Amino acid sequence: MAKIRAVCIERQYCSGGREIGKLAAKELGITCYDKTLAQLTAEKLGVTYEEIVKYEETLSNPFLSPVSFRSGIDRKLSMSEIVFAAQAEIIASLVKKEPCVIVGRCADYILKNNVPTLSVFVCASNESRIQHAMDCHDIPYESALSTLKRMDKKRSDYYKLNTQKEWDSMQSYDLCLNSGKLGHERAAKIIAEVASRSE
Repeated sequence: MAKIRAVCIERQYCSGGREIGKLAAKELGITCYDKTLAQLTAEKLGVTYEEIVKYEETLSNPFLSPVSFRSGIDRKLSMSEIVFAAQAEIIASLVKKEPCVIVGRCADYILKNNVPTLSVFVCASNESRIQHAMDCHDIPYESALSTLKRMDKKRSDYYKLNTQKEWDSMQSYDLCLNSGKLGHERAAKIIAEVASRSE
């Protein structure tokens, strides 16, 4: 992977984006960062991993207040600005050290003017995602569709809040893949191939 420094993957809930990211990273021989970013953010801000996860899930957390952060944090910033700024610094630092795959957290937006990236959006049909939700997350069929919609909205809101862009606008990405049609392994191989040839 000579030119591309980061593969940035945004994904619909239960489309397999995380799994595809890990497989693509393996194909490329680089590291994939996903939930690890929440842990690194917690360490940077001096809060617990659970607080960061809770914040990312709800976009707000009454238990996570600016005064609980380590000294040196600008208290005038909003909660979103503090967490996003911390994650942006971490992502930029990781990519500076080595090429990597980053799943979610607006990485494509954070890195777009800093290093060469391949931005990817992974989607799938509702039927495919409902099956994934039941198989991998033990979500009952009766509530699967509403869960998909709720989680997609959360991701869309988080993306728009921090980038002022539409999360699911295909024109915003270099590559859009339907994991339900391609399967995880094939989708990962396509990402790795495109990243490898982008010189």
